Amino acid sequence: MKITKIETIALTVPLLRPAVIASGSASTGFHVLIRIHTDAGLIGLGEASPIASTDADTPGSIVEVVNKRIAPRLAGCDPRRTQECLALIHTAIPGNQCAKAGVDIALHDLVGKALGVPVYQLLGGRCRDAINVIEADIWIDTPEAMATMAKEAAGRGVSAFEIKIGKDPAVDLQRVAAIRKAVGPGARLRIDCNEGYAAGTELRVLRAMEALDLVYIEQPVPRWDIDGMRRLADALDTPICADQGAYTPQDVMRLLSCGAADLICIKIPKSGLFHASTINAICETAGVRCTLGSMLPLGIGAAAIHHFAIAMRNVDVEMGGVYGSPLDYFVDDIVQASTVAADGAIRLSDAPGLGVSVDEEKIARYRRT
Repeated sequence: MKITKIETIALTVPLLRPAVIASGSASTGFHVLIRIHTDAGLIGLGEASPIASTDADTPGSIVEVVNKRIAPRLAGCDPRRTQECLALIHTAIPGNQCAKAGVDIALHDLVGKALGVPVYQLLGGRCRDAINVIEADIWIDTPEAMATMAKEAAGRGVSAFEIKIGKDPAVDLQRVAAIRKAVGPGARLRIDCNEGYAAGTELRVLRAMEALDLVYIEQPVPRWDIDGMRRLADALDTPICADQGAYTPQDVMRLLSCGAADLICIKIPKSGLFHASTINAICETAGVRCTLGSMLPLGIGAAAIHHFAIAMRNVDVEMGGVYGSPLDYFVDDIVQASTVAADGAIRLSDAPGLGVSVDEEKIARYRRT
């Protein structure tokens, strides 16, 4: 079996409500559907879902990199020689992690289909049968509005919340306090600063937030400030989680070697399944747990996250962070059937590859040039 071409399609799907974080806001999701075609008639599905305010990739750069740098290298390759193909992907061009991750996902889907096994089997097999998705993202707004959002979600059975902060430390403390009051002492709260703080000036505020019983604090300072991450990890009792600073296995090695993170947030859309597996193995060897982030993908990217979560023992799904259905965030999805059940639980079948297929009518509806 040989790869004959790689197809890229840029898509734009509106969000149900604006996503506001410390580094920016968006009312629409931008995605790139990636299809790897073969001479055997099998097609691998992948998705890249960059976030403009946090990632160097854009839909345009992803299309350009995949079409002009990665696709020529993979043309004629046997996708079942996975390590060789992955090496070609990652040496095609420096950086461009979202583009590489999208091709990586498509390659795993393709190999799973070729071998007749689900992607989680390629990753080592199931370590859990199902995951219950019981969390919600609370986007930056006034303390009152954020508390209302959290209370509404709690009324739907949500018990874990990721609170977006990082714009104004004094108001952020009010935001977190209002949410804790709204959802009660039993809910699991974690805060995501999205690089919005400075390590030397906001320690006092983060210490005050600790009194509100947080599960962890995610990426409080800019990704380049490893010393700042280390100082906060030393000074605070609440675990510090690295996200934007942990794109590659090399990033994670640097963070862990100097004690700059207590947890690592793995995002399949930024690392791909191969690098995510390597990151998870590094963390497990070091005795560090991993959580999962999302970057708000559609159904293909969501399926990749779910296969990884089902397969990886070191991923702490109880801490929260496992992305559920894209329909919780977007007005529509592009897959014909979700990997999330009607009750919100993730239960994967034994279907080969990612186990999802796309709706061509929706691809045409949301396609952008």
